[in-house]
Amino acid sequence: MLFKTLAYLLLILIILSRPDATFQYAYEGLYQWAAKMVPTLFPFMMISSIMVYSGADLELGRMLSRILRKIYRYSSSGLYAIFMGFFCGFPMGAKVVSDLYGAQKLSKSEANTLLAFCNNIGPAYFMGIIIPILHECGYQNTLPFVFGMYGIPAVYGIVIGYLHADAHSSKEIQPYTKELHSEELHSEKPHTSLASTLKKSCMDNTQSLIILGGYITFTNAFRIFLDFMPLSHNSKNVLSSFLEIIGGVQAIYTTSLFPAQKVFWIMTALCFGGVSCILQTSSFLEKSALSLGHYLKHKVLITLLSAVYYFVLTRPVRFF
Repeated sequence: MLFKTLAYLLLILIILSRPDATFQYAYEGLYQWAAKMVPTLFPFMMISSIMVYSGADLELGRMLSRILRKIYRYSSSGLYAIFMGFFCGFPMGAKVVSDLYGAQKLSKSEANTLLAFCNNIGPAYFMGIIIPILHECGYQNTLPFVFGMYGIPAVYGIVIGYLHADAHSSKEIQPYTKELHSEELHSEKPHTSLASTLKKSCMDNTQSLIILGGYITFTNAFRIFLDFMPLSHNSKNVLSSFLEIIGGVQAIYTTSLFPAQKVFWIMTALCFGGVSCILQTSSFLEKSALSLGHYLKHKVLITLLSAVYYFVLTRPVRFF
């Protein structure tokens, strides 16, 4: 307990020693949340919540199962989570899996398996921000990088789906099968009114976005610790991307690294997502009591596989 107290005091002293820089870092995180995350994520979060509450997610899952069931050994709800996770982007993958598990449409085994690969950077951000950077760094053919970002997790999901097929492939998980008290059962039933569904979705997702904003601001402020490390400017910028990815990508791009080095670190950091992404994911998993450790284990493994792939693809002369 004494060690924790001293550690917290040290953190406070470090922040107080550079209040202007800490303020600037925190402000950048808050700006990224308000200007980029809220308008990008909120519509997707609302639509996904409405679909889960109304049962439309099951219908979409059944449609997807006709195409993907022979490849992905998951339930219809699991296929819906894969679709939303890959096409809407982080942290929608974690949110959708958490919501479906909370609604008892996924088993715990299937939910943990899905979390291993369907919580990635969204394609809208990748196409709008990353692809132009790749072009400017001299990589006109971006398909290999698209495969590295989405193909590797997709293949990883196929493999672990077959490894855990017995746990979640043979039968669907029906919602609301858990025995509950009458009050709990009433609160868990889907709303029949569209107005009620919209209200509940808006309240839940607004709360989630506020929590995400707090994590981004908090994590970004901790970039102040890199200023006290005896590292080069390039090294600090690369490390900052593993704290918070949105600002970290721009930080790497502004370094004096060779283009191949910039691309290698940007793509590797994107696969990991950063500490901020982990904290945001934990906020959803905590609600449903899913395992953050299980998620981290697979996220690190996919990041390592992707780093090897990107190292071969870019062949940087050195790391820094």
